Amino acid sequence: MSTMRTVWNPWREMSRLRQELDHAAGREWWPHLRRPVAFPAFNALESPTGLTLTAELPGLDASQLDVHVDKDSVTVSGQRAAAPAGTKAESYVRRERWFEPFRRTIELPFDVDPEKCEAVYEKGILTLKLARVPEHQPKKLTIKAG
Repeated sequence: MSTMRTVWNPWREMSRLRQELDHAAGREWWPHLRRPVAFPAFNALESPTGLTLTAELPGLDASQLDVHVDKDSVTVSGQRAAAPAGTKAESYVRRERWFEPFRRTIELPFDVDPEKCEAVYEKGILTLKLARVPEHQPKKLTIKAG
């Protein structure tokens, strides 16, 4: 009769630990730990005349958003509508979406003219076009030969 020998494999243990953590991730407390540091996330495109900011805000209506532009910052705030409650026979298996109010202020790299800025919200994408004040627009200098 042969004896069976078990060899300890650290990679198998790491895999088992990851599976247990993945299983724990399905519990209701986990999404609060994994929430993005800054919401909404912005992309910024700079041009000589201004800045274009875009943010993904799916599931919101334009009426649920507020945008305030100051000369050197922009603030986006709002709140998602609460998820419909389930019946007594239902319970969440995983809950990753959250419905708390949000507010994010972005400091701008130059002053903008709030009167010449615009906001468009279409298909879940907020686009902010922020116009530079004329004195902050880059100028091309003519080189004098000497």
